[in-house]
Parts: sequence; structure tokens; C-alpha cells
Amino acid sequence: MDYDVIVLGGGTAGLTAALTARHFGASVALVEEEPRIGGDCTFYGCVPSKALIEVAQMAHDIRHAQAEGIVAAAPGFDFAAVMRRRGRIVEQIARDERDERFTSVGIDVIHARARFSDQHTLELDHSRSITGRRFVIATGSLPAVPPIQGLDAVRFLTNKTVFGLRELPGRLAVLGGGAVGLELAQAFRRLGGQVTVLEVADRLLPHDEPEAGEAIAQVLAGEGIDLRLGAGVTAVEERGAEIALQTEGGEVVCDELLVAAGRKGSAESLGLELALERGYVEINRRCRTSQSHVFAAGDVTGGYQFTHVASHEGRIAGANAAGKRARLDERVVPSVTFTDPEVAHVGLTESEARERHRHVEAHVFPMSHVDRARILERPAGFVKLVTAARPLLGRTGGGVLVGAQIVGPRAGELIQECALAIRTRCFAGRLAQTIHAYPTMSLAVQQAEAQISPVGRRLAPLD
Repeated sequence: MDYDVIVLGGGTAGLTAALTARHFGASVALVEEEPRIGGDCTFYGCVPSKALIEVAQMAHDIRHAQAEGIVAAAPGFDFAAVMRRRGRIVEQIARDERDERFTSVGIDVIHARARFSDQHTLELDHSRSITGRRFVIATGSLPAVPPIQGLDAVRFLTNKTVFGLRELPGRLAVLGGGAVGLELAQAFRRLGGQVTVLEVADRLLPHDEPEAGEAIAQVLAGEGIDLRLGAGVTAVEERGAEIALQTEGGEVVCDELLVAAGRKGSAESLGLELALERGYVEINRRCRTSQSHVFAAGDVTGGYQFTHVASHEGRIAGANAAGKRARLDERVVPSVTFTDPEVAHVGLTESEARERHRHVEAHVFPMSHVDRARILERPAGFVKLVTAARPLLGRTGGGVLVGAQIVGPRAGELIQECALAIRTRCFAGRLAQTIHAYPTMSLAVQQAEAQISPVGRRLAPLD
């Protein structure tokens, strides 16, 4: 065999798997079809979208300063400069993922299209082949294109192509009311475009608490985004420079169409017989597939489509491909939607908790009661904590935290305290009694916890 471990895919999961397997002494090859490693997160996902969102936040803040009389006149924005800044930030982060970093520790990096010709052999670009004892599939996922009449015949953007725009679309339609769609919708609106969001469900962010979708919908509508909920698109057609979408509630005409309707698996073309579900590779808790010598990690498995989960799964898959016996632990996985306000969640929703636990309580604390949010003049949002009784101890100390939803400034940072509490099964009362610095946003979590714990209720504000 040429290698102990061959990793297919140079995104977060693949890079982490390769480094982990090499750390445990395996000879490793990393095969990536694209001319550079880094994957969707670096080039088409987390990094470029957050760079764009940051500039959009600047634009929003400047307009707010003008309304306050702090700035005499709001300046115009150069969209080309915005995209150049995005590109510069992407390149800065991509430097940490150059081939040289991996070759320097003994990993062979191969840029080629790979396909299995037998159980242990990969054919590369139809020109040569390499063999391996074990494999890690980390080829990611692809944008899902819904089966809408005419959609396959019109030009549309995805997360992979939207950052190639050279001009700000005057009218942007976004198909999908999930995290990606809402983040980009708000960013393009704040940069000056007219934006319509079409979501077939009756609420936004369906995986979060219903209150979260309602809160962000109110904010986005207040910023001038046209939200069409329960709006199934029945047909799409191109009319010269325009694109027309037929919906159950009427026609929407736009200059650019962004399809953000979820993801699909990318493992069907590898030439290896694996158990798949909707194109995703099925794995067990050791990241092992239906083929005992093949492991998989990241988006290709169809689980949580988050970079932090891809990294975790990459470590497990890489370790086990190198002969170790590591196990996945994805019981507590935080998620963040980087709108303004941010929307973060971890653990169970209230409805899920009531299905699994007894004596469940849910408490909602408004951001408008948090002094830091008042200082920032960003009072929209809330902290919702879901607690349950513990066996034998019942609701001592307010019970244990089993779920949290935060909508507000820096919610993505605040949710980590809740994630740690859920993972360690910490009593809510202990969190409420922990001193939090004033005036910080972290007090939002403490004050919410104080509502739950009899010991800490004196910390809650008086209405």
C-alpha cells in the first residue's frame, strides 16, 4: 500500500482528519480536486459571508449615526471595494491552509479528481493511481436546487457564486429563509439593495425556537426586507435582464436570484459502494461507514452542517483511520445565525424538552432589560432558557439547563456559557450566582438564569 490513510477532500473535516492521522503516526495523502485547499468555509461560506456582513454592519451603523446627528451625511458605498475587502480577508485566512503547512509535517497533498477503481485504489485524473489501507471521505456537500419549473434554465447565484458579484444587485430575491439566506439578505439590504426573501415554510429559521424566527422577522421587515412566508415558488423564468418568480402570492421580479435552499450530499460519484441516505454517507459513532476501512466526516455525512462539527468529526475519523478508538460526542452543538441581532441555539428546544423530560420549565428574558443592550441601543431579542428536573434531585437549584436560545448582540459568544452548562449538567442556580462583569452582554444570560433559581431571583429586574 502507498499510504496508511488517504483523505478525500481538503475542507475543514479533511484537513483536520489528515493532521490527526499524521499525528498518530500514519502515512497520509490528502486528495483535493480544487487547485487549493481550504474548502467551502474558507472560500465560499463562513469567512467571505462574515466579511461581507461586517461591512454591511458598518454601513448600518453609519446610517444610524447620521440619524442621531453624529455624522453630517451618510457616505455612499463602493461595492467593488466591499468585495475587495472580502477577498483580502479570505486570502489572509487561506494562508493558514496552504499546501506547505501540510507537506511540512509529512502529508502528501495531491490536487486531482479521485475515484475508486477498487476497494483500496484511487484513480487520479484517469492518469495514475494510489493505494491506501484506510480512507476518510470528507468531500463536503453541494447547494441543493429545488425542483421548481424553469429554475434549471435561468441564471442564479449560490453561496459559491454570490461572492463573485461585481455590482450590487438593485433587486435581489433570496430563495430560502434559513441561516445563509437571511445573513446574505440582510447584508445586501444594508448595502443598499432591495431584497425579497421567499420561504416555503410559515416561519423563518425552522430549527430554532419559534420566538427566534418571529424576532428576526420583525427586525428584517423593519429594515425594509420583503418577507414572503409560506410562499411556494411554482415557476421561474428569465426575461432579458430580469428574473421573474411565480409564487402562490403573486409575482416577484428581481435582477439576481440567490438560491439558499439547503444542501445535498456529494458522495455518489466516488465509485465506492457505501450506504447513503439522500446522497449523504451514513456513519456510526466512530465515523465508520458501511465499508469497515472507510470513514467519513463533515458535511458529506448529512449531520450538522457546521464547520465546528466538521472539525470535530475530522478529528474522530482521522484518529480511527490511524487505528485509534475515538467516539463522536455531538450531544451539545451550538449553532449561530449571523444576522443582526445574532440568533444562537444549543441543546433542546422547549417542545423537544417536553417530549424527553418531566417537569420542564422555560423562561424568557428580554434583551431590553439588559443595560449593555440599552447602551448599544440594540434592545431587540431575548434569552430563553429551558430547564428540566434531575433524577432524585428534582428541580434543586432551578433544575439543569437542557436548552438555550439567544437572540441579541453577540448571541454567538453568549451561547457558549449555556453550552458548557448543558454539557456539565450544571444547575441554573450556580450560573445565576456566578459573578458576571458589568456592563457586559453576559449579564443577559445571568439575569435569565436568575429567573429560574429561587436563590438567584433577587438578581432579576423589577418590572
